[in-house]
Amino acid sequence: MGKRLRNAINSVLRPLNVSVVRGSATTIWRHPRSPDIPHSMVLPHATYSPWLDDQEFIRCFDAVRRNTLVDIYRCHELWLLGKQLGLAEGDFLEVGVWRGGTGALLARSIRGTGKRIFLADTFSGVVKAGAQDSAYAGGEHADTSEALVRDLFASLGLASAVILKGIFPDETADRGPERIALLHCDVDVYESAKDIVAWAVPRLSIGGVIVFDDYGFSGCEGVTRLVNQLRVDPRFRFIHNLNGHAILVRVG
Repeated sequence: MGKRLRNAINSVLRPLNVSVVRGSATTIWRHPRSPDIPHSMVLPHATYSPWLDDQEFIRCFDAVRRNTLVDIYRCHELWLLGKQLGLAEGDFLEVGVWRGGTGALLARSIRGTGKRIFLADTFSGVVKAGAQDSAYAGGEHADTSEALVRDLFASLGLASAVILKGIFPDETADRGPERIALLHCDVDVYESAKDIVAWAVPRLSIGGVIVFDDYGFSGCEGVTRLVNQLRVDPRFRFIHNLNGHAILVRVG
């Protein structure tokens, strides 16, 4: 990377307290609060794009895209996992709902299976940000409401989700699912994700899946750090998808 381009990128990243440096093989950056976690621009060479021909998915994604910050690549992966886990034991749980886009996508993927989807969020922003986290201080993503989520589900003709308003699991776990086939963990910070996983794993079915939305992104190093601790747990098989997801499949 040329010096001029590197300086231009740094000018964009500077408000985030992130800087680009030149590495021996590639250009890398590290958040000053998480220097142990390297980042670089990930540009896979694969070109196959199955979501382009998945018309059911495209219709659903177009309907929810304004209600999610999750890109089409991760949304399609959630969609496929939802379809595959429709017959697995347990219900679906999403923690970190924002405006309900991915929750609605997952709900649509299991329509007709009899499964329920539980959506847990404070609806007042990120909680439990701490020393393990780089960019989050707490309260981010508060521009939402329970009503927005309910309106989205109604507009798509989806059965009402079980909405758990409050800090999960601290305040709302008593109304959560007894068994879990899929957990979508999208809470951005270490302590919150850690508490969710600790609560969920005893309820996660064999073959059940945990999807971490925040594994691949600068600023979410707390979640990256947690997943790196969990990936050596013999109860799981670990997949790092270059779209930014980390996936744990329970095998024991």
